[in-house]
Amino acid sequence: MHSDHGYDQLNLFPPVLAVRKVGINSHVAFLGAYYSVPHDLYKSMVIVRASQSVIDILDSNGRCVASHARSYKKNDYITVPSHMSPYYISFFESGNYDGAMLRKWAKNIGGNSFKLIDQMLSNKSIEEHAYKSCMAILQLSKKHGAKRLNDACGFALSVNRISFYTVRKFLSGAS
Repeated sequence: MHSDHGYDQLNLFPPVLAVRKVGINSHVAFLGAYYSVPHDLYKSMVIVRASQSVIDILDSNGRCVASHARSYKKNDYITVPSHMSPYYISFFESGNYDGAMLRKWAKNIGGNSFKLIDQMLSNKSIEEHAYKSCMAILQLSKKHGAKRLNDACGFALSVNRISFYTVRKFLSGAS
C-alpha cells in the first residue's frame, strides 16, 4: 500500500532522509544496500527517503526518480535494468574494464584467482555489480604478489567465502 510518494502511509515513524552521490554504477548506498537510479544522474547529489519498507530517491528538484522495496541485506543490489547505462560506464572510466578482461587478468594470476573472480562475476544477476570487488581483489597482486593472491583465492574458495574481505583477511594474516 504505497502512496503516490512511494513511502508507506502505515509507517509509525517518519521517513529518514539522507543525501548521497550517485556512483558510477548508477547506484546509491543506504545502510549497506545499493539502490539503482537512472544512469543520467551519475555524479549527481540525490536525496534518499527511507521508510521501513520503501526507498525513494529524489533528484535535486525533489522529484522521485526511483522507488525500490527496502533491503536490509548488507551489500544487496536492488537494480532496475533500465537504470543502467546502455554502455555501462566502467568503474575505471578510461579503462574499459569488463568481465572478460577481469577473468583474463585473474587467469594470469592463477587458477584459483580465475575461479574466484569467475564465481563473483557469475553470482551477480548484473555482472557489473561485481566489478569493483573483483578489481579490488586483483589489485592485491600488486602488493602481495601473484602466488600469494592465488593462494588466498584458493583459501576463500575452500571455505566457500567468495569475497574481497576473505581474501584480504587471509593475506593480512599470512603476512
